[in-house]
Amino acid sequence: MKRIYILLTLMTWCVLPMMAQSIAGGDIKIAKQSVSISDNNMILVGMDITIPAEMEIPSDLMLKLTPVLHNEDESVNKTLPPVVVYGRRRAIVNEREGSVPKEAFDVLRRKNNQEQTINYTARLPFEVWMHKSQLELMADLYGCANCLQEEERAMVMPVHLVRYVIQPHIAFVTPEVEAVKARAEEGRAYLDFPVNLMKIYPDYRNNSVELKKIISTIELVKNDKNTQITEVDIEGYASPEGSYKTNTRLAQGRAEALKDYVQGLYHFEKDFIKVTSVPEDWKGLRNYVANSDWVKKDELLAIIDDVTLDYDTRELRLRTIDGGKAYATLLKECYPALRHSDYKVQYVVRGFSVDEAKEIITKRPQQLSLNEMFQVAQTYQSGSEEFNEVFEVAVRMFPDDPTANINAAAIELQQGNWKQAEKYLLKSDPLVGTTKNNKGVLYMMQGQLDKAEALFNEAKALGSAEAAKNLEEISKKRRDNALYGE
Repeated sequence: MKRIYILLTLMTWCVLPMMAQSIAGGDIKIAKQSVSISDNNMILVGMDITIPAEMEIPSDLMLKLTPVLHNEDESVNKTLPPVVVYGRRRAIVNEREGSVPKEAFDVLRRKNNQEQTINYTARLPFEVWMHKSQLELMADLYGCANCLQEEERAMVMPVHLVRYVIQPHIAFVTPEVEAVKARAEEGRAYLDFPVNLMKIYPDYRNNSVELKKIISTIELVKNDKNTQITEVDIEGYASPEGSYKTNTRLAQGRAEALKDYVQGLYHFEKDFIKVTSVPEDWKGLRNYVANSDWVKKDELLAIIDDVTLDYDTRELRLRTIDGGKAYATLLKECYPALRHSDYKVQYVVRGFSVDEAKEIITKRPQQLSLNEMFQVAQTYQSGSEEFNEVFEVAVRMFPDDPTANINAAAIELQQGNWKQAEKYLLKSDPLVGTTKNNKGVLYMMQGQLDKAEALFNEAKALGSAEAAKNLEEISKKRRDNALYGE
């Protein structure tokens, strides 16, 4: 009598099809074995059982292949429907007598010298012990009168059911089209003037370098075919040294002098250059003192912040601190930087096609609108390096824009960067559905399902389709937790 050998190699569980493995001697082969759990809490068992051509079953015998799921100590088990393989004569007799087993998954007659494959599947309700169980295949060979002649068992696979993994639905916002793309290039120049004079001397001290900064900024915009200058703004500042009245005249007069210099170079239309002034830069003075490590810093700040005193009185009192030493340091190290001219070149940028925008974003991204950047992103695969980089550029160019921030948060959520996502969400509009949804995703992925659910419900009420899908994810995860007693 032929003995049926069944001896499997222990393999790691995987839901994907596995390479076929043979049962000793090439008699029976098992492939594509899997055990998984469905959404309705059913265990799904699957495998391909192949009886190779070279394996023969005597005509009067029956081979019964029964999958069994059991726990580690085999104290609990579930027997699945068997596959029954009859020898030729045994099949004829059983069919004639109507004794074919009804509980079998499949009943077939052995065709010796031919390969036969059974695509086996079975379903059974999930029980917690099945999470760490084993799937074995029992092979029993029966003779006449169903007497058991041979018995073998073999491990098919250890079962480690995968817990439900949440699939978050993250929302992006399509930015509104920017009707007029108004932009500005800004800078600060430190021009030197002879005492009490208000005329630009290009070769005086370091003025040539400082003037070149202004000219370069104007030229950058003026020579760009995509831009048109709309206005130049100049704001002059003086230091607190001397009387406030004198500094008012100097700050305004020196700003006007810079205007005349620029006007002489470019011949802009009348009133194209706007001039303002700040008589004394007390804000700059305060920042300098506040960031210092001076022993007398608090005394100096108390005087600077005393709004009951006029500016001239404050300056006089600053002169007295530490016997005048602090003021001497201010004169030398701080006051020169408080005498500056801030300039802003305002301009508008034309609109770009998607192809043009893809080139511009690598060279002068500030010329693009958020909508143009968004259109560029759509040309790349979602989640790709290029896709993510576009949104990173967008939030860098528009750091305080709610739309730029919600989309940047979406990128970080996709990458699992929870802390960075949270920072961007803080700058997003908290009242819109997209922000609520993405903030809910953050909570959901951190396991805070109750907080996430509340936000998803709010977002759904505001029309968020992603939030509705995320509520389904929470339901699935809670059902999964319940299955495992959590």
